[in-house]
Order: sequence, then structure tokens, then C-alpha cells
Amino acid sequence: MDLLFVETNTTGTGTKAMKIAKQLGYKIHFWTMDLEQYNAMTDDHPLHFADQVVIINTYDADRMKEELARSEVKFSGILAFDDYHLTPVAELASYVGVRGHDIEALKRARYKHVTRTYLESQHFREFLQPAFHIIHHPDDIINLDIAFPCVIKPVDDSGSNGVTICQNRRDLELSLRLEWQRQRNERGYELKRKWLIEEWIEGQEFSAEMLYTVDGWKLISVTKKETYGPHAVECGHVTSPKLTPFSDLEERCKKLLHLLGLNYGAAHIEFFVRGNNLYLVEVNPRLAGDCIPELVELATGVDMVRHVVLQAIGTYEEIAITRQRYAAIKFILPAEQGIYQMVSGMKESQKVAGVKRISIGKLPFKANGIKSSYHRLGFVIAESDSMENVIASTQEAMNRLEWGIVYG
Repeated sequence: MDLLFVETNTTGTGTKAMKIAKQLGYKIHFWTMDLEQYNAMTDDHPLHFADQVVIINTYDADRMKEELARSEVKFSGILAFDDYHLTPVAELASYVGVRGHDIEALKRARYKHVTRTYLESQHFREFLQPAFHIIHHPDDIINLDIAFPCVIKPVDDSGSNGVTICQNRRDLELSLRLEWQRQRNERGYELKRKWLIEEWIEGQEFSAEMLYTVDGWKLISVTKKETYGPHAVECGHVTSPKLTPFSDLEERCKKLLHLLGLNYGAAHIEFFVRGNNLYLVEVNPRLAGDCIPELVELATGVDMVRHVVLQAIGTYEEIAITRQRYAAIKFILPAEQGIYQMVSGMKESQKVAGVKRISIGKLPFKANGIKSSYHRLGFVIAESDSMENVIASTQEAMNRLEWGIVYG
């Protein structure tokens, strides 16, 4: 029995899926453009779990179909765990006849501008949308009536890459000029030359962690989010089945996913709550990143990664929320610019009540500002019986870490 993984994400969800698949008796095939992009994964490098590795252009679906046609392996499923490979993997799954996303539905969710325009055309009101413009060139803003503050975001990137909260037109023009120069992201993905300019919604940001089941979509947990700085880099999350920003949130999410046509895998729906309204940020047709599936398992007892792997091979298990806890992650952001050479205090940090895991990225690390999730040093994960306690545990563990920094 064989499973194909086309790349993976860099926070460990994909490699956990590989572990689960191996436990189920599957041989793991890993296709990647470049193994060096995973060098910072000190805990769960994909090479630790892959039985066979193929170096191939994983953005070229036709090239991968050729490789599948030549291969004597009959794959039971094909999986992707990052945004950039969802569409090519859906094409491969359709090509070999295994479970996967409906490609048109996937595109409606994957590309942010398509989501905005589609929901607007359908007069969908369960989630409101901010006012928005779609632009193809920095000069497109000349004749636009834009209210500030606003947020600019590329239509197809992730991890806060290219996102900037702009307070005035000068901020917006500068951000667009910088974005215009950025043609590929850190994963080698060629970005579309389109951006959303959106009304900035003041409010608390949440996400809904959804799984597809034999009975349709099910809400597993709700995550409260914390962001940092003008690029809205995510710096902390708390998840729990007890979090209920809206009493009918699950039904609203089900209607949204049904309208988009999604009927496979997981979904990570990001939204703001302002007053009595929900404002949609985006729909991610995949598991959440940032270790949120690990938090969800601590808080609810539901292993979302396992259920996604099972779906890929055409199997469903009963989903039961067996825990009512709070789990949190706090990302370690560089407080100063310089080269972070070493860290001490790990043993003391791990002694903090409720702490489950501490992970530090590859050192030395050169810090020169915080503009995306790639600029974080590591993270602390904790679990507790209350939101206050779990946040306090992650912060206390971070406070016990001491960094050796070379300046200049």
C-alpha cells in the first residue's frame, strides 16, 4: 500500500500525517522540488519518514502526471498540506482516480479574490465581507476610492506573506511597490500578479476548524488568534470546543462551505467578530497551519490529521469530541535585530505547568524585522483547563528562555 505526499508544510502537520500513514501500513512516497526548503525543520524533517523521495517540479501538474504514468506504483491516496500544492494535487487525484477536492470548488476557496467575488455574486450574508478592490498593478489604485486603514494581501500567498495594514495612501503605494517586485515566495511558488485591497475590520479574529465527515461538515474547535505588527503576523492561538463567539457558528460555516462546493478534507475558516457581525477573512480548504491541529487534539481529543489521511484513502471514522480543554501556542518573535546564535533555559521552560512542547527553529537565525511567519524563532505549546491559565503557561515558558544574540 502506497501514499504519495506532494511537498509538506513546515510546522509538522504533513510529517505527522506521514507517521500516521506508516502506522496504518502505508509506504510513504515524497515528491519535492527542493529538500533544502525543509532545513529549518529540526523536529520533524520529512526525510525521517519518507520511504522513497522523488525530486520533481511539484508546481507542474502535467510533469507529475507523466511521472505517475511511468510509475508502476498504484497510489491509494495523494495528499498536500500547504496551500500552494492543493490545486496540482487535486488534479493528480482526479487523474489516478483517488479521493480529492473538486477542482472548481477548490479554486473558489483557494484564491482569495475568487472567494470574494463569488460570495458577493451569491449575496451570501452569513458572513459579511469587507469592502474590497482587486488590482493587477500598483497604478490601478490611482482612481480608486480607498478608505483607510486598509489591508493589502496577495490573492494566493499564505503565512502573512505580502500582507500589510496601511494607514494612508503613502503606506499603500510603498507596500504595492514592494509586492510588485516579489514574483516568487519562499517556497518557490510563482505568485499571481493580483492583490486584494480590503477595508480593515477592527475586531477579534477567530478561526473555525472544520472536518468533512460521512454526515457532512462538522465544527471541531474554535481558535482565538493573536497577530503582531503591520503585517498581521500570527503570534499566538488558543483553541477550545468551549469557545463560542457565535451560537450558530457551525451552521454558518456549513452553509459557507456548501455554497463554495467543498466536500472533502478539512477547512480552516478565518473571520473577525465585530459587534453582532461576522466578517470573513478567508477560507482555507485544508487543515490549519501553525500547529493548530496539534492544539485541537489536546483540547478536543480529535486527531484531525488522522481523519484527513483516512479520507484520502476513502475511509471515515466516527468523530467524537472527548475533551473540553484549552490549548495554546505562543510563537517566539525576535525582540531585537541581530543573529540569534543560541538559546538556554529549555529545561526550566519545559517544567512550567501545562507545557507540552517547545520547539526552536534552526540556529543561527538572522532577525531583521517581522514581516511573515518565516521570521519567527520557535514556539511553545501548552494545555490547561482555562484560557487564562494556558496563556500564562506559554508566556512563562517563553520568559524562561535566554537568547545569545550577536549584534551588527
